[in-house]
Amino acid sequence: MTKDVKKPDYYFIMQVISISLIWILVAGITWWVIRLIVLSIELHDAPDLSVIISIVVIPIFIAIASTLTYVFVGLQRNKVEKNQNRGDKNEANE
Repeated sequence: MTKDVKKPDYYFIMQVISISLIWILVAGITWWVIRLIVLSIELHDAPDLSVIISIVVIPIFIAIASTLTYVFVGLQRNKVEKNQNRGDKNEANE
């Protein structure tokens, strides 16, 4: 008989860290771009470049973070479904 030993899932932990870091990066870049726009208005400068950067950069980073999150959630759902299917097969064999 084999003994099921629970050990920390290294890949799960790395995925959670990865998702957390990408969302922190997105929030930081968004805050930075908004601060650039506010600063250019305070200095009576044209905020054109900051607005153009924000229109391009913010959606790209949000899309990347959303894709990473979607893949992570999909992998976890697939893992749970496989475990449930194994449990159903084990119960049927008993």
